[in-house]
Amino acid sequence: MVEKQEEKLLLQAAAPLIDLAIAEDIGPGDATSEAILAPEVVLQGRIVAKAAGVVAGLTVAAEVFRRVDSSIEFIAHVADGQEVVPGELIAEVKGPGRSVLAAERIALNFLQRMSGIATLTRRFVDAVACSRAAILDTRKTLPGYRLLDKYAVRMGGGLNHRLSLFDMMLIKDNHVEAAGGIIPAVTRARQAQPSLPIEVEVRNLDELRQALSISPPVDRIMLDNMRLDEIRQAVSITAGRVPLEVSGNVTLGRVAEIAATGVDYISVGALTHSVPALDISMEVGRPPVRETRSDSVSQVTELKAALGQRLVILGHHYQRDEVIEFADFRGDSLQLARQATQTEAQYIVFCGVHFMAETAAILARPGQHVLIPDMTAGCYLADTAALEDVQAAWSCLDAAFGDVEAEFTPITYVNSSAALKAFCGRHGGVVCTSGNAAQVLRWALEQRPRVFFFPDQHLGRNMARRMGISLEEMLLWNVRHLPDVQAIRRARVVLWPGCCNVHQRFRPEHVHAVRERFPDIRVIVHPECKMEVVDLADETGSTAYIIKQVRAAPPGTRWAIGTETRLVQRLQREHPKQHIISLAEVPPYCRTMGQITVQNLARVLAALMRGEMVNEVFVDAETARWARMALERMLELG
Repeated sequence: MVEKQEEKLLLQAAAPLIDLAIAEDIGPGDATSEAILAPEVVLQGRIVAKAAGVVAGLTVAAEVFRRVDSSIEFIAHVADGQEVVPGELIAEVKGPGRSVLAAERIALNFLQRMSGIATLTRRFVDAVACSRAAILDTRKTLPGYRLLDKYAVRMGGGLNHRLSLFDMMLIKDNHVEAAGGIIPAVTRARQAQPSLPIEVEVRNLDELRQALSISPPVDRIMLDNMRLDEIRQAVSITAGRVPLEVSGNVTLGRVAEIAATGVDYISVGALTHSVPALDISMEVGRPPVRETRSDSVSQVTELKAALGQRLVILGHHYQRDEVIEFADFRGDSLQLARQATQTEAQYIVFCGVHFMAETAAILARPGQHVLIPDMTAGCYLADTAALEDVQAAWSCLDAAFGDVEAEFTPITYVNSSAALKAFCGRHGGVVCTSGNAAQVLRWALEQRPRVFFFPDQHLGRNMARRMGISLEEMLLWNVRHLPDVQAIRRARVVLWPGCCNVHQRFRPEHVHAVRERFPDIRVIVHPECKMEVVDLADETGSTAYIIKQVRAAPPGTRWAIGTETRLVQRLQREHPKQHIISLAEVPPYCRTMGQITVQNLARVLAALMRGEMVNEVFVDAETARWARMALERMLELG
């Protein structure tokens, strides 16, 4: 969602580019359209995603159509920063046919490039989500497009480095050589521009030590083209005194390894200098153009009625509005699974992600079948912990103590695979939810002196601190560099290094920014957020808790909510007398939740009417038995 001031600045930057594009592409007129179409012909265009990606540039695309012909109507169906699936309707245009066709390519050129940048940025952001590192862009932008390119990076969840040569000083190797060293270069820079932030590029550890010796410290140090072992040493030497940025040879294949070293920033020139465009097209016809989503809505309505009591549809809070409208129950994953088993339904269709459907399958009564509209709708957080990796860590814990089951109670967050729930069942462990994690952790520590908590490090850390456990008593597991035995023996809580890529988008600066704008605002965040964000918030709780607090608040209450955007937008509509905004500057959507659409829900229901079960979710009997045991231990706690 673009702020009005940002939208104004974006359009100011785009204006000369749009003028140039119109002049070079249309010139004196569209010869083909003017020859074939009568002036009075009206056309309707549907701008559709041909590939999955993140949308950016809707405001610019709308301005293109307006500049070509102010009578063209532009209606956006998604927001910048939102992830779309193939076939999804992004926007519609309607107006004089000649004008619509003349503006089509220009608008798509802007939209495809900006969406391509946002999509690639999101891939880098997701790759480092479980680390402390933020992804930065560079000045390697298309000439004239810098503000547009950098805006698109923000829509993808990245942060902007300096805009130009005049708003920040970056002292690079050539500057150092010319000045006779790092220290004289910084001295001259401060004398000339005392108000500008300074970053120093270093090529080796000796130069790093020189940069660290400067007092007062510089604002940031860039580690240029260093090897991973050198970066790790640099992080150790710096010890948090100055933020560190890595630059050079950063690819998707190695960015996670770079982030795991503990650096603060990673700059990626590829975000803007060589990005592939997102595949987007415009389908044109005479109005009214048939809308496939409306057809699917009608189809689901009819099929649901026909299936009657044999069917129950579950909708997680993060689902699209058009999907959740069909939900018989709306809620969090475990709550929904339990509600479904209390019905007489033969078919449980879970509109959520795969681990949720697995949980429903584990708890389902004999004769109940669990289906999901899209089998590929996984969960980033659940996927951060694979069974074989957790088993390997468990073996390391066993080696450190000799009898791991006498020392550790394993706890898995419900946002995990059935295999991990079964692992906990086998080893005397338990499942927890974001609403009862503190209670479960307390119980676990009464059973054994230590806890192994997975997959979400932040939920585990936040709940352990709420119980009074210090950070010194917690150990963050490192899959690439295993902790030494002494570190393991000192820990009361061992945390798996997983996280939710949605909740990691909320940062401490977001809290400071909303409080500056609205001093009376209440900040409420999900406990999957980072500790630094939770500490700054007024309240922390599960999605159910967040909904409950908003419902109970009086009219006029201001909320900044740190959780998935679709829920925040739904709360905005349901509580118009309160002022509700997303905590983040660019509100984050869950991509995999968005994979569930009315269209694929309709396909599953149509198959059921034919006597076929597509996308049924199975959990083998042995895994289900042990996983159910871990779930039942939790449920016995109340």
